[in-house]
Formats: sequence, C-alpha cells, structure tokens
Amino acid sequence: MRINRRQLLQALGLGAASGIVRGETVARAGQPTFPSRIVLYVQPHGHIPDAWRMAIPGGATDAFAEMTIAGLPASQLSATLQPLAAFSDRLLAIEGLSHTSALADIEAVTLAGSGDLNNHQVGVADVLTGTRALQQPGTYCTGGAATVDQVLAQRLAGPGRFDSRVYGFDYIPNSVVSPFSYIGPGQATPMVSDPATAFSDLLSYVAAPTAPGRASLLAAQRPSVLDAVSNEYSLLAPKLDAAGKQKLDAHRDLVRQLEVSLGAIAPAAPTCNTTFDATPQMSAFGQVRQFMDLIRIAFTCDLTRIITFSAPVPQCPELGYPADATFHGYAHQSVQPASCGNMFSAYAAQAMTDLDAWHAGHVAYLLEQLASVPEGTGTVLDHTVVVWITELATPTHLHYDAFTVLAGGCNGFFETGRYVRYPQTLTSPIPGEPLIGPAHNRLLVSLMQAMGQSDTTFGMAGATGSDGTPLSFQGALTELQSG
Repeated sequence: MRINRRQLLQALGLGAASGIVRGETVARAGQPTFPSRIVLYVQPHGHIPDAWRMAIPGGATDAFAEMTIAGLPASQLSATLQPLAAFSDRLLAIEGLSHTSALADIEAVTLAGSGDLNNHQVGVADVLTGTRALQQPGTYCTGGAATVDQVLAQRLAGPGRFDSRVYGFDYIPNSVVSPFSYIGPGQATPMVSDPATAFSDLLSYVAAPTAPGRASLLAAQRPSVLDAVSNEYSLLAPKLDAAGKQKLDAHRDLVRQLEVSLGAIAPAAPTCNTTFDATPQMSAFGQVRQFMDLIRIAFTCDLTRIITFSAPVPQCPELGYPADATFHGYAHQSVQPASCGNMFSAYAAQAMTDLDAWHAGHVAYLLEQLASVPEGTGTVLDHTVVVWITELATPTHLHYDAFTVLAGGCNGFFETGRYVRYPQTLTSPIPGEPLIGPAHNRLLVSLMQAMGQSDTTFGMAGATGSDGTPLSFQGALTELQSG
C-alpha cells in the first residue's frame, strides 16, 4: 500500500495543518509572536491632489523623497490627512504610484477596438488584482483574477477562523454593481452589507460568554487531537510498505513540530470583547462605524486576519451638500482639467475634499479601535496594516499619481511616521499621457511580503511604455520597509 503526501495527511487528520506548513505560518525563531493582519479600506473615486499632497522640503522631484510626519499637528498635515493627525506616527502616506496595469489595459482595449473602456470599471477590476480586467462582450468588464485579499486568504487559512471577511456597500459607478474583491476571474467574493448580519456571522465562531474563552477551548482540544493522531499512526503503520512507513515517520515528527508551534504562538489578543451595538443605523456614517467596530472584534478574537471593506459613497446631505446633487457628479468637476465634458468647479473640489476627510475620519476611528486593545508590549494596530486605497487616482478618472495610506506597522514590516513621494519618471503605456511613477502592483507585492509571503510579483509582471520602454512591476517597494 503506497500513499502520497496528501492522502497521508488526510489519514492523520492533518489536512488543515498541512496548509499551515505550506503557507509558512508555523512559528519559527525570529518570526512575529503575534499574527500579522491586514485591512483593505477601498474608497471609490480617488483623491483631490491639492488636498492630499504635502511639500517635502528639499525633496527631489526626479528621485524618491520623504519627510517625517510623526508628531506633526493637524494644521501642518494636508487637508485629507488632518483627521489622522492623532496617528501620525503610525502613518505611511504614499504619493506618486500609478495604476499602470489599468493604463496598459485601457491601451490594449483601445488598440483592439472593442471592450469596456470605462475608467471606473477598469479601475475596480484592477486595483486589488493588479492585472487586466475580464472583458465580457456586451457588458461591463470585471475582475480578471483573484484579488490580493483572497490570495492571502487561500494561503493563510487556518482552523477556527474565517479565511477572510468582505464587508461594506455595493459600488455602482454605472448601471451595474462593481465589486472590489474577487476569488477568481469574474467571481466576486461574497460581501456582507448589513452590520447586524455580519456580527451574527462572526459570533458563530465565538464561544458563549459563560463558556471558557477561545484560548482555553483550543488548548483543551489539542491533547485529544494529538492522541487521536497517535492512534491513527498505530493503526496505519502495519499496512504500509517501507517507503510508506518512512513517510509516516516523517509526518509523525511533523505532528510534534506542530504541537510545539501551537504552544509557542501567543493568543491573538488578551481580550476577546464581543460587545457590539447592532442597532440599525440610518446613515452611512453610522453603518461604517459599526463595521469598523466589527473589524476590531474580528481581529482581537482572531476570527480572521484579512478584511476588505468596500466603503460607501454617502448621500450629499450627510456632508451638508444639496439633496439633488451627487458626489459622482461633483467628482467630474473637482480637478483641473475636469472630465466627461464638465467645467472645473471650486465648489465641487471642496465637496470631494470633504468626502476625503469623511473617509479619513472613519480610517482614524478604525485605528483608534485597534490601538485600544493591548497585545504584547504594543497593540493590535502594531501588528496590523490598514490600507486606504482608491480605484482611481483622482475623481476625474486619472490612473497615475495615485495616493495611498498605510497605517500600522504590521509587526514592524513598514516604517511609519513618514510621507513619501515616488518620482514620475516612467513612460505611460498610453501615448500622450504624463510620466508616471512605479506600478501599484509593487505595493501589492509589499503587502504580500508584509503578511509573510515571498512573492516578488502580483498580477501583471510588467507592461510596455508608449515609447517601447519595458515597465517592470516586479519587486516590493523596499523604501516603505523598516530597516
């Protein structure tokens, strides 16, 4: 009787454990004691450059430049970053990246003479996949590959927790819903849009308040699991030939290594507090706040380590603008030159700046929630990276000079407290467009590596500039890293 590795692990009840080993999450010397976590806060429309940018004293425009923002008062931060001032030491604000894969996609569709060229749709399909959209004849394009959150979810899944959660609101830039997270080409990841439903979903993995805590329940189960594996070994060993027995012996050692690693990993947080106000909220503001609370619960109870939040576009009256207006309408008038046949409007620019600040306030609240939970000598925020990202660089449909915020060090991977600028020195794939900075694919690579993966590319590996220059998307953005 000969068995392969998978059959052997299944016979030993180690199917899930084998995934842990392949995902390189077994504790080893030098690895973080606490798990790394990631939140993707995805905002539609993009940012107003004048409200986002900060001048870097003495910073070169043709080379990477940076300055320290840790400790700066709100008055010295840009309008968009001001709501995050309390966490300036935890921020890494990034200027100059380009959604180059989207630009390459648009140019390819243009040359082909068919396909969806809507910048919103291409941006949604590209921002977390880093690759060309799936073009569907007669309808809008959609995601062409699994998104970064779902790739991480597949690799880092573990027993006793969700591989990922996707929360938030439908984004309808045209006449169809455009999801940001995909489990594969054209396959949107299921999203929970009601906070009360999301809370019930999470609680299915949380013990009742009167029952022992999560850590003690897991600890109590481990000896019985290992005993069961030992019994399976005794029953299976006599049926194997020499080669099979050798494999079995090797995997018996694996069981012992897993036992040691399970005992070595500290609980995700000292407190699993499931207090949550599920009262229905009428405003987008209140619903977003509820979802931010749920993210804190999910992480502090180690119910998942990967969350994607699709942020809403609120109704204009929530921010004090007329009921007959829309932020989608303001977007096209908010940056010079305006888009879609519109004229620039300073009023529209202020509306979109206020919308940016509204989102920044929610991100700040999330940081406050994560920083409020002690974990080791730091907090949950110290072991998390919150990524505030948009599907367009600007509300006027540009894909270059995109702005992104990373918050939290993700177990020291990112060096925070900085504002950094990447130079725009590369040729765009689209003829006649301005020079661009590094592809945002490299940011996705950095996020993969921050979560313990060794990938050097994500999505497309490169493209070609309009002048024939090769554009490489390979490698992490090492300037963002500590050390």
